[in-house]
Amino acid sequence: MRQNYQPLNFFPIQCYEFRCDRFLLDSTLGLLLNLEYKSFNEPTGVLTSADIQGREIFSPLMSWFQECVDTLHVDTGLNCDRLVVNKAWANKSVAGSGHHHDAHRHPMSYYSGIFYLTQGAPTIFIDPLFQREWGSFYLDGKVNSELAYHGGAGGLLLFPSYMIHASAPNTEDVDRYSVAFNTFPSGDINLGGHGLPMARVKTEGWKDLGPLSLDEYARD
Repeated sequence: MRQNYQPLNFFPIQCYEFRCDRFLLDSTLGLLLNLEYKSFNEPTGVLTSADIQGREIFSPLMSWFQECVDTLHVDTGLNCDRLVVNKAWANKSVAGSGHHHDAHRHPMSYYSGIFYLTQGAPTIFIDPLFQREWGSFYLDGKVNSELAYHGGAGGLLLFPSYMIHASAPNTEDVDRYSVAFNTFPSGDINLGGHGLPMARVKTEGWKDLGPLSLDEYARD
């Protein structure tokens, strides 16, 4: 089913903001509160529960993620049979802890997503074309090569996976919960001469999605 979104220009790079309904937000947050988390991010401290895409209890969330990605697939004309949500994980930053993610990107992914379930520290995105500010003429007395973003509870941001980003230290009085995911193309990819694909890949997602129904995602 088609999902509504708001295009956002970062730096400018085209990103996309979606919002879920209150029931999905509340039910997902309830599940996240009861997960077991491990510290994979020493010494920055963010706690993670990995591979939630394989857990049946998260199927409503994964379905919504996939619908958001499918909507962009159709609107941006991606040249593959389907872009699959194939990896997802939950993050927790304890209130007042200063826990954060260092700057990183998501290799082996086309679009990545961050779904915000609570308030808390923002995500910091870094301009991939740093020369735009550091090596150019400017008059405002500052360099604007970073952008802070938080989607608010229920907000989902989809962005190109090459974008370097971090999370600011969580110094607020609320535990910061988020879910992040990656995507990978599946089926015939990048048709070339004589209609033959440059690659044919079977990507395992959270379930066997089958072919993408374009009519389902067409604009009204």
